[in-house]
Amino acid sequence: MALVSRFPDLEVHGCDISDFLLGKAAERGLPRDRLHLCDATKTGYADGRFDYAYSIGSLEHFTEEGIGGFLQECRRITRTASFHNIPVSNTGEDQGWVRPYQSYFNNTVEWWLRKFTTAFGRVEVLDSAWVDEWSVGKWFVCFNADRPS
Repeated sequence: MALVSRFPDLEVHGCDISDFLLGKAAERGLPRDRLHLCDATKTGYADGRFDYAYSIGSLEHFTEEGIGGFLQECRRITRTASFHNIPVSNTGEDQGWVRPYQSYFNNTVEWWLRKFTTAFGRVEVLDSAWVDEWSVGKWFVCFNADRPS
């Protein structure tokens, strides 16, 4: 959020379930009135409130039910597109819920696409620079094809 907030024409908001982390964001100079404490599956934002949304390194830690709820909520509050950076299995196999040093889903691009396409009409997958011992990063770019821009 701090990085994209440098562009003065962007009105950037952030939300998290952790008030502690929102406090850390405020300490870094992010406007407190744009930091929203909420469950990502029920944000309280109005329909179509944002042009774009993004998540980085968080969705893989949600339960399967939470993933579905988040994606439906993201689609509801976003007019144009959302961008989600997620680790995917580097073995080409769905490994499910793993616990190497933290718990998360480490599954294939296809597994994640099935989740994303339940909420979005069009999803594109792009490579990212994220790489570790168990996974590689992918951007899932989700378009709300049925919404006017």
